[in-house]
Amino acid sequence: MKSLSISKWIALIIVVTCQGAMASANTLKPAEEIGACTNAILHGAYQWNASGYIQTTNTNGGNITDFAPLVEASYAVFDGHGKITKLVSMDNFSTGGPFTVIGDGIYSVAPDCSGTITFNPNNGPIKRAVVIRRDGEAADFVNTDPGIIIAGTMKKRD
Repeated sequence: MKSLSISKWIALIIVVTCQGAMASANTLKPAEEIGACTNAILHGAYQWNASGYIQTTNTNGGNITDFAPLVEASYAVFDGHGKITKLVSMDNFSTGGPFTVIGDGIYSVAPDCSGTITFNPNNGPIKRAVVIRRDGEAADFVNTDPGIIIAGTMKKRD
């Protein structure tokens, strides 16, 4: 009799465990069901400040003396369809002084909310890799152009 009672308890534990696993599996949904990211996630004006370094010599030795500090305060307007309709950036680096960058650009967002941005200002393209928050309110970025080391966070403006 005792072994029958224990086997009933084991069966009950297995049933409860399986039901719990099935319930939790139903709450975990793949990105496709949650809503994968698209270009539409970036829509409106975003503002950021960033700092880093810009290469100031033609030597690519990787020495800190080959770079100068760079700071930037910027905003851009994203159209939700892959175009940046406006870019305004105030920049300053220690060996060159302040300057303004104005332009437009393009961007692309992958389903996993990573993406690329290419700004097309008056002084040549600037490329960045981004990781966008799922609500589209912010995105972390790093510069991907050689000779420029910059990282920051864009935040949606009200």
